[in-house]
Amino acid sequence: MVIAYYIVLGLLVLPALDYFVGLRVLKDVVPSGEKDEESASASNGISAIIACHNEVGNIAAKIEEISMHFKDAGFKLNEIIVVDDGSTDGSLEVLKNTEKEGIIKLIKVAYRRGKPNAINLGIAKSKYPLLLLSDVRQTLSKGAIKLLVEKFRDADIGAVSSQLELDGDISPARRWMNGLKLRESNKGSTTGVCGALYAIKKEYVEVLPEDTILDDLLMALFVMKKRKRVVLEPNAIVHDVPFDLFYSGRRQGRITAGLIQLLRSHGSTLRKIGLLQLIFLYGQKYLKYTAPVLFALASVLALFSDSITMWHYSVTLVITAVLTIARPLFVAQALMLTSSYMIQLLKLDKYTKVKWDK
Repeated sequence: MVIAYYIVLGLLVLPALDYFVGLRVLKDVVPSGEKDEESASASNGISAIIACHNEVGNIAAKIEEISMHFKDAGFKLNEIIVVDDGSTDGSLEVLKNTEKEGIIKLIKVAYRRGKPNAINLGIAKSKYPLLLLSDVRQTLSKGAIKLLVEKFRDADIGAVSSQLELDGDISPARRWMNGLKLRESNKGSTTGVCGALYAIKKEYVEVLPEDTILDDLLMALFVMKKRKRVVLEPNAIVHDVPFDLFYSGRRQGRITAGLIQLLRSHGSTLRKIGLLQLIFLYGQKYLKYTAPVLFALASVLALFSDSITMWHYSVTLVITAVLTIARPLFVAQALMLTSSYMIQLLKLDKYTKVKWDK
């Protein structure tokens, strides 16, 4: 039991140290030196792709927002492609009128087939080498799209993510996650992109399987597989709903199912992104599942040795007390998220089919 305890503890601590210590001690990536001014100015054109399902109250404002960002950035060659994924609330009528005005290109899907299919259709119809993918509900900070595109000046960069900020009171858990993503970006590539707004070079895009759950994460992995970087632009901000609404059980269930789907269906892609990015992927996406399970197992095994029992529970109590006193809101949000993710592991059958995430 003692040996088993130390094995489990090692499985918990060592990968976590690889991730968190690596983000601190690894040197920042040096720019490649090769410039891509055409992409950085979108001089060859940029195509915005918006997947829409039942967004009658938001879609017109989103199209206007993207149009104004393109105009302010001076992107002369641009297009906005909206894929209506079987809307039933009047969104299609709004889009038809907008298409008649020559503002968008509309692709109509007769019945709802999911966001990955909509993205595939939009990309297939696009005519420019830069792609901007945007969700409908969120709002953007001033100049966000221009900031994303300017990152492509380094030819080694294949995709650029915006930074997600939640409305309402500042969330220390969200701020911490954004900090981790920025460190990942500086050391190599950040794991995934913010699906609400990101830019990507079309040459690195692959067709998404129609049952894909985490399309934004898979898009980022496609870029990494080609040995190009995925970076975060922290000043290109996407504003979304408050913390409690954003981290709903439904959303966490989709994330859980999507991460399991990634392991089952995309092993060949994962093997090609490199060891560093695999460590980042584990630390950001999977550690929140493995750490609670391994810690619970270690806590049970610790009961079989008096000396280990005292050491294990004393250290746990001290660390928990210090963190709670120092950062009570962070601890509360972290415990809420961890508990919810554990619950979702028990409810995976609910998320075997692709669910639309606005």
